[in-house]
Amino acid sequence: MRESDLDFYAYNLLEEVRAYAEINDSDPQEAFAGLVLEQLSGEGLTEDATVVRFKDHGVEVSGFGLSSDDRCLDLFLTSYSPRADEDHKINRSDVEAAFRRLENFLSRCLAGTLVKNEPSSELAGMATTVTEKFSEVDKVRFILISNARSVVRDPLAALTFQDRQIIRDVWDLRRLANWTMSGSRAEPIVAEFPDGLPCLGTPDTSKDYSVFLAIVPGNDLADLYARHGARLLERNVRSFLQVKGAVNTGIQKTLREHPERFLAYNNGIAATATAVDFDTDGTSQRVIRRIHDLQIVNGGQTTASIHHARRSTDISAVLVQMKLTVVSPDRLDDIVPKISAYSNTQNRVTASDLKANAGFHVDVERIMRTLWAPPGPTHDSDTHWFYERARGQYANAVTGELTRSRQKIFKAINPPDQKFTKSELAKFEVSWSMRPQQVSLGAEKNFTLFSEWLDQHSVTVDKNYCRHLVAKAILFRRSDKLVARQNFGGYKANIVAYTVAKLVHATGGRLDLDRIWRTQDLSPATREAVIELSALVQKVITSPPGGRTHVGEWAKKDECWDAVRDIDWVIPGHLEIELAEIDTYAADVEALHASTPDNWHDLAAWGDATGTFDAAQRATVREIAQALMQGYTPAGKQLRAASVLMELARKRGFRPMGGDGQQRPGAPSVGSR
Repeated sequence: MRESDLDFYAYNLLEEVRAYAEINDSDPQEAFAGLVLEQLSGEGLTEDATVVRFKDHGVEVSGFGLSSDDRCLDLFLTSYSPRADEDHKINRSDVEAAFRRLENFLSRCLAGTLVKNEPSSELAGMATTVTEKFSEVDKVRFILISNARSVVRDPLAALTFQDRQIIRDVWDLRRLANWTMSGSRAEPIVAEFPDGLPCLGTPDTSKDYSVFLAIVPGNDLADLYARHGARLLERNVRSFLQVKGAVNTGIQKTLREHPERFLAYNNGIAATATAVDFDTDGTSQRVIRRIHDLQIVNGGQTTASIHHARRSTDISAVLVQMKLTVVSPDRLDDIVPKISAYSNTQNRVTASDLKANAGFHVDVERIMRTLWAPPGPTHDSDTHWFYERARGQYANAVTGELTRSRQKIFKAINPPDQKFTKSELAKFEVSWSMRPQQVSLGAEKNFTLFSEWLDQHSVTVDKNYCRHLVAKAILFRRSDKLVARQNFGGYKANIVAYTVAKLVHATGGRLDLDRIWRTQDLSPATREAVIELSALVQKVITSPPGGRTHVGEWAKKDECWDAVRDIDWVIPGHLEIELAEIDTYAADVEALHASTPDNWHDLAAWGDATGTFDAAQRATVREIAQALMQGYTPAGKQLRAASVLMELARKRGFRPMGGDGQQRPGAPSVGSR
């Protein structure tokens, strides 16, 4: 990367941090940590990363991440300075000192001396997770992230701590810039095979690609997954596996009972690369020594399962067939998704699982680029809300304006504080859809579940949808600021998601999104409601039943949403008069089909046993159950009456016992619009 490009990135990063701090009402250090951990999580470089900053004498940490299969624990330390000049550097002694502070943090966690009070704090939750998982995970990483230019060129040796090897990794300004400027593609993986992989090349195919067949030892494949984790898997496959579970029981059985037959029983993996380094062995056989930009596009479960099995099974006899497609770098974005979609037939992965809802996101991007938002309290002229469908789009768009004056104009029209990403879009939508427990799973998992929901539902993306999307973004971001100013002491992200969901629930989804769009702000009545509700929500979230469940885990449970939904809160009169009059029949129908006949039979029985419902009301509820059983949709008046009864019962403690009682991700529960 040219120094001029690096300088531009450095200044742009300062602006991003300032915008992030403004949006989240945080200080620059916390904003930098939140920004980079959110981006690294989104690209699979870590998983479920959470910002928890703590600093004491000789001890410092900025956050942690735990992989979805509980195999990798990451501890982060971020270092930020509002400088962009080339003299802002970090040397080896600075790096070593930073890692010593992380090591001291880990040591105090394991010794149980870090947290003595406030067991419900985020710091206590992080310390508990680190203590519980340290001896169980396969890999521990210390990761230092800084906006300084590192003068350390050689990779840092792994650290030995309590007989465990800890990998130390540095992300400095140049590495962040290279990664960001690469657009939607993550930092390339280079796979080394010192012993060589014998391979067979196909006849000439095309100038765009070539194909090779090779046999990979199971230990080599497990080593690759141990080193690179889910980042080894092509993004769409990775997202799919995070939800479905990466370990296949059938594959595990073969690995345990007949590892020598694995090559015969398993279909192998399909992978892509941009280049391959070849050599010849002692028999003049062509072998692969190195694969550049390796990505596994089919066989993610095979790879993860072999890595998982190695902890308890000898896999030295395991061999795996690999079809390697080497694609020209300028055709990666065109060819690789098609290879991914067409090759995924071994496991139950469909084309819809792999398309990443491309049509939906492309449509949102297209409309947002031309949709003018009216002036508001932050910007006094018309602006765009910039939807960053792929990482780096905003920075690349700014770079595309060749002069400083044109870049300044672009940023005035597309303000950095009005940029939002795919994971943020999912957070806005799922919070509005009253699934805060899903939002609490983390940005990447929430986005994956939201994508599955999109695959099952038809969403019309037009200007009205995008206006309402912006209104939901304003609601969420303004709520985030209001919650931050109350200094609750932790779990802000969970409190915000639950507060927004409870406000939608309490108002029946009648917050006037058109009004929020027109004013680009929340009304005073809505702001007061957020402040009042967030205090009630915070008490529920930070008080798990019995005190045994960790707060972060409690916030991920349906029971937590049940408890928040049951908060007794009356809509203030000055907010009531602002609420929109909406036709809720469509939402009622969707909610109805998310329930089961047994739910409604249980409701009728409960109403009879408690004396809450009269005979006519019980008959109405049973008619809804009958409608579900026979597959027809009842009339609006009947459905609305039953929905009101369901909501009344829930407030009085009713919980359906029949059926699975579960709602689809993103779908509202009956009577809780």
